[in-house]
Amino acid sequence: MNQIYIAIDVETTGLEAGVDEIIEIAAVKFNADEVLETFSTLVQPIHSLPLNSSRLTGITADMLTGAPRFAGVAPRFAAFLKNYPLVGHNIEFDLRMLRAQGMRLPQPAFDTFELATLLMPRTPAYRLSALAATLGIPHDEAHRALSDADVTRQVFLHLLRRIAALPLDDLNEIMRLTGQIEWGLRSLFEEAQRAKARRVFVDAAPIQADRHDEGDEKIAPLKPTGDERPIDLADIRRFFSPDGALGRAFAGYEQRDQQVRMSEAVADTFNQGGALIAEAGTGTGKGLAYLVPAALHAARRGERVVISTNTINLQDQLFFKDIPALQKVMANGADKPPFTAALLKGRSNYLCLKRYKDLRRDPRLMSDDVRALLKVQLWLPTTESGDRAELPLQEGENASWNRMSAAWEQCTGPRCSEFQRCFFFRARKQAEAAHLVIVNHALLMADLAVENDVIPPYDYLIIDEAHNLEDVATDQLSFNVDREGLLAFLDDIFTEGQAQVVSGLLSELPNHFRESMATRTDVDRADAIADTLRPAVARARDAVYGCFNVLMTFIKREAELTAYDSRLRITDALRRRPSWAEVERAWDALSVALHVVGEGLGRLETLLIDLKDAELLEYDALMLRVQALRRYATDVCVNIGHILTGGAEEKVTWLTHDRMRDTLTLSAAPLSVADVLRTNLFEAKTATILTSATLSVGGSFAFIRERIGLDQAEELTLDSPFDYTRQALLYIPQDIPEPNQNGYQRALEQTIIDLARATGGRMLVLFTATNALRQTYRAIQEPLEDAGIAVLGQGIDGSRRSLLERFKEFPGTVLLGTSSFWEGVDVVGDALSVLVIAKLPFSVPTDPIFAARSEQFDDPFNQYAVPQSILRFKQGFGRLIRSKEDRGVVAVLDRRLLTKKYGQMFLESLPHTTVRSGPWQRLPDLARRFLAVGNGANQ
Repeated sequence: MNQIYIAIDVETTGLEAGVDEIIEIAAVKFNADEVLETFSTLVQPIHSLPLNSSRLTGITADMLTGAPRFAGVAPRFAAFLKNYPLVGHNIEFDLRMLRAQGMRLPQPAFDTFELATLLMPRTPAYRLSALAATLGIPHDEAHRALSDADVTRQVFLHLLRRIAALPLDDLNEIMRLTGQIEWGLRSLFEEAQRAKARRVFVDAAPIQADRHDEGDEKIAPLKPTGDERPIDLADIRRFFSPDGALGRAFAGYEQRDQQVRMSEAVADTFNQGGALIAEAGTGTGKGLAYLVPAALHAARRGERVVISTNTINLQDQLFFKDIPALQKVMANGADKPPFTAALLKGRSNYLCLKRYKDLRRDPRLMSDDVRALLKVQLWLPTTESGDRAELPLQEGENASWNRMSAAWEQCTGPRCSEFQRCFFFRARKQAEAAHLVIVNHALLMADLAVENDVIPPYDYLIIDEAHNLEDVATDQLSFNVDREGLLAFLDDIFTEGQAQVVSGLLSELPNHFRESMATRTDVDRADAIADTLRPAVARARDAVYGCFNVLMTFIKREAELTAYDSRLRITDALRRRPSWAEVERAWDALSVALHVVGEGLGRLETLLIDLKDAELLEYDALMLRVQALRRYATDVCVNIGHILTGGAEEKVTWLTHDRMRDTLTLSAAPLSVADVLRTNLFEAKTATILTSATLSVGGSFAFIRERIGLDQAEELTLDSPFDYTRQALLYIPQDIPEPNQNGYQRALEQTIIDLARATGGRMLVLFTATNALRQTYRAIQEPLEDAGIAVLGQGIDGSRRSLLERFKEFPGTVLLGTSSFWEGVDVVGDALSVLVIAKLPFSVPTDPIFAARSEQFDDPFNQYAVPQSILRFKQGFGRLIRSKEDRGVVAVLDRRLLTKKYGQMFLESLPHTTVRSGPWQRLPDLARRFLAVGNGANQ
């Protein structure tokens, strides 16, 4: 490499160009492995240095005193850069910050983040420090500009070596795919292609291995062993005893009585059949409690057990951590594990090789399509699973993935040319052979809804995180469509683009008839159907625009939507408004047009059925495609009809207006999922176990059981082994205004400030609405930073994952979060010592599903809103104490716990905890003294 490059990095006070400022700039000029020259300087900002930036970079206000302003630095920096190509990690951010200061750099710029996502698939993280660790590059001063610039240089050189090692065929394909788009990295691959082409007759061509795995053919489906003996509960007790298998495997193992009781109950349910609903408090160890009897049952009887979770975190913990550990313990030194397990995901998670190859040949590729295809191309030789979780796809590339995933109604299964290499069917084959199959709720419910048979047949089911089951079932059984979805459906039938380029089913139809045994009459029939369908599709396209324009006019004129809620429930009362008549007229026009399209597709389907022996090209795929389009035309007519004209009493219907994109989505959801779950799940299985840390309300499972249709079940409540009376203090201020009263927001902000100052941060604040979070963030940031406490906000300072990492790394922090932080946050130790619940987590009254379901109750608030909120409240409360050593304070800044009758129900649903109430001014000192006891200080 003779080219000179310059790696650059800027450190800033925040992420927003034009608002936040540059505080350090550095650059490293290099040629191959030789560093030619460096540039580095601090830059004095106009505004004060935020604490978050100081903590992250190590740059202090004192260090910036006397440093030059950016205007004084810019000429020297520009002279250093000249016109050399630039290299940076997420370089667009650096360039954007520089442009905001008036510095425009026209030379080529190469992004090591984008390069790494292409060339290093399956890397756990792509942050600069994470890449450096993966590659063994020292990075001692992360977030200092010169150190970051030099590490970027070294990462770039490593990635150039990876490009040079690519086979010529890969490089040729990259050049072909990127030829029609603007792509800043193309020249790097072009140089490697030229170098490789010059040596094409010198270098030995690599032998391309066939991805067909011989081992797949040896995978045999699980078969019943004929051993009907029940699980001996004494074996369960022995396994968990201090001198049992677990005690021998792990030094310092302590038996938990709650875990043993739950494991016995699960085993008994497997033995007897029926259902068990078990609430297992935090620290019970419920995962192992159900895995042990599940493994014993499945291995002895040869009967598959499906385990479903809601979150990826729990799914990964079970499959990659808990199950391998249990296999090792139960193997007792043997080479072969006593049971097998498989992780199975929905079809959309797996790559379809046929669709991938077809997409590569598509002449209408957009830049996101090309980027996604490049990532798949360079990932394909390394993947065993074909799982998209291994691919670092960016936002725009996700739509491209959908065009090559296995979620395809036209899948021909064993008749597909790629079947032997198919990732989805390989995963399903592994699941068919496994004793334990790990899935998520979304797949469990989707399989139930459409009888998809993705999950192999099973009679034994464990549902963890079962408190989410109703919501996931509702989501999976819902219908959603927007204008773009309808237009994409019509485009798939026929579309005519620029320069009279046509595409879609009708344009491809003649290809299927060529060299077939179809008669001239058959071809004429197909042509006549196509000639009728083309104008019908055009009329339907016009009707789609017309209908959605009328809907948009209606929602802007009639609906009182707020920034807080952009959904409008469609009720019979709304449909009786005079202005709705125009919507119904527009729908009538669209309905007729879609009906005509559906009829045409039906005639084409009939013709193809008659031609099943005519040897049409790719007949199976063609037939499936036509059937899928015809079904969609029918389904969309029925569902939109229900939404706009009514007639489906069991449905909740609404419109959502996305202000950012200015689009409308039509939605319908089941009023209740209880009947579906009762009939298709609980009554269809021999044994079902439902478990979570939050299933009961006031000691009763009645609410959750009624919501999900669980009529018959044994019940088990297991208290947490943690000593909440000693480890936790719950405080409720008596004198703070209620959330709907004047002065509440100011009191909330001041309480958080005073409490954080007293405890040194270490605080998670849970909100129920984003606007309240943002308002609080603005109010508390400056006073807390003056006290040396940083504030991080969800949706403001980075992704959920990065926020949690920074929260754990810097203890003197206050983290503000909304919905996704109420569960699944696991911060053990002192990093989280204070939990603030801003207000009780009641649902938004105008939420269409909540509003419709509320109407089914005589006393909607107490029978539905309160129990639902209590379950969420318990989830939030559970974020604080995660181990026997944890100690912390929970402050609920909602005195309705004290002033309303339902408040006692909230408190009674929590573990036995020390509860105090009093003036809000007393809380900071009380919290400080409570936490000091845990740290060994004198009270």
